[in-house]
Amino acid sequence: MATIAEGGLFPPIIQAYLPAIAIKNEEPFITIPYNTSEYNTLSDIKSIQISITRQSNYDSLFDKNKYRRGIYVINNTSLTSEDNTLTISKDILNMSQLSYNEYYKVQLRFSKIPCPVNAEPGQACLIGEQLSLYLLDESNLTQFSEWSTVCLIRFIAPPVITIDSTAGLIYPSQDQPTLHSSNLTIYGNYKKENINAPDNPFPSEIDNGTIDKEYLSSYQIKLLTIDNSPEVIFDSGSINVNKENPNEFYYEIPYFFNNNDTLTLQFTYVTANLYTETLSNNISVSYDSSSWVNQSYVEEVTSIDNVIGKVNISFMPQDEEVPVPAGSILTVRRGNDQDGFKIWDTIWSKTLQSPLDTTLSVDDFTVESGVLYKYEITFTDPSTNDNYTIVEGPVMTIFDHAFLTGEGTQLCVKFNPNIGSYKINVGDNITNTLGSQYPFTQRNGDMYYRTFSLSGTIAYEMDVQHQFYTRTEMYGEWIDVYGSYFVNHYINQQNDKITQRKFREKVMEYLYNDIPKLFRSTPEGNILVTITDVNLTPNQQIGRLVYDFSCTATEIGEASIENCKLYKIQDFGDL
Repeated sequence: MATIAEGGLFPPIIQAYLPAIAIKNEEPFITIPYNTSEYNTLSDIKSIQISITRQSNYDSLFDKNKYRRGIYVINNTSLTSEDNTLTISKDILNMSQLSYNEYYKVQLRFSKIPCPVNAEPGQACLIGEQLSLYLLDESNLTQFSEWSTVCLIRFIAPPVITIDSTAGLIYPSQDQPTLHSSNLTIYGNYKKENINAPDNPFPSEIDNGTIDKEYLSSYQIKLLTIDNSPEVIFDSGSINVNKENPNEFYYEIPYFFNNNDTLTLQFTYVTANLYTETLSNNISVSYDSSSWVNQSYVEEVTSIDNVIGKVNISFMPQDEEVPVPAGSILTVRRGNDQDGFKIWDTIWSKTLQSPLDTTLSVDDFTVESGVLYKYEITFTDPSTNDNYTIVEGPVMTIFDHAFLTGEGTQLCVKFNPNIGSYKINVGDNITNTLGSQYPFTQRNGDMYYRTFSLSGTIAYEMDVQHQFYTRTEMYGEWIDVYGSYFVNHYINQQNDKITQRKFREKVMEYLYNDIPKLFRSTPEGNILVTITDVNLTPNQQIGRLVYDFSCTATEIGEASIENCKLYKIQDFGDL
């Protein structure tokens, strides 16, 4: 395909596709960005020709009675050295060709001669018979560039975003809603405006027999300060919607809203064909931060355990005679000093299906050694729907051992723990050249992950507090029979090869199952890993009573609460 015409002009440079255009009663209706080739001077370009055709039938989107051959011509009076745009108003379009779920092809070309008829900037300078003669004149054709590549556009019904929240905010319809809580979850849906509605600018001219199939693709939530130079204090990043329910969204903002804060909440959404819109509103925060004492059903105790590296939160009825009612919601959120206690994650939540008359314990095994944590404990009263909240901490745990945590349990690497060949993997390439003394180095992509070797001794006694595999789980209903046999045959902790074997087999199953685990230790911190290349070596000096193991741990992602939930590292309640 030729890239330059006889006239010496290179064609315009345009994008392969543009974001979807919502059919609203606004101007300009279509905006087409374009650029010029660096091989042409701006003074060479005197006019621009525009073609927009419907892909299914090749009919022009321009009024065919005025704009013959489907071409719209304007004088170029505003071209600059930067990116430029052409705007098309709806009054020059053939609205009968406007349809949903249809692509339209846009092409541009330049001319070295101006239109013979003067016109206002951005307005057509040739219509009807004059336009036909101008386009058919061979002396003019030699002054035109080739047509640009094709740019696709698509029209969609006006989007309608409905946003609600668990805190009762109706957003963004309220001018400045008040949040009566330290946390906020927003949810809602994406819909299309009724194309037959009276306020639709083209209710009778759009192809109403076709339902607009545009759908939500992703969304992003930001929190900003309110001042002369707003600062982004939280950014969710782009969040893809659930494929099963593409037009619905649900997001718990992992941020601690402080009392008396006033912030700007921005919700930006993108549809499948890149239509983008941002909804913005200010919100104020006002709540009783010590309201936990005002409720009369439940109390809690927070404690730490350095031996097995956990924080425990226990709920129990305040009055043994008055259980916590069914329908109550217990929620635990957590923040840490690494981000100044700004980002808070929900680590556990449960709706009581029956009254609670005993202690209910929550173990947090995802804490990192040497990090300060605060816990927000919330009780939602089912009879009034009131939230009662208290913040505990800061607390810190420093581990005595290393752990492989996952599947609601953890393996304590207590005996002979060893970390070797700790390596950070990056994509570095070194290229030697013939003409230089030194090579070129180049880092390829964003690859950056850790691998290390882990080894230790497998013994039943490594199971601190017997949280991994107990004797009752090993022997089941026959535990008393085994116990009697061991006593009668003088089998004790120093020569109990049966218990050691059963425990070792459970450990092997845990290491070989290819399920991600959270490695935790004080020197290395928390690392989300998969375990590979597992090797076991019998300890011959004590008659193969215990085995040593070695393996390779490879980091597979950030050790975040989201990833811990994804891989079911621990019990997160109803989350």
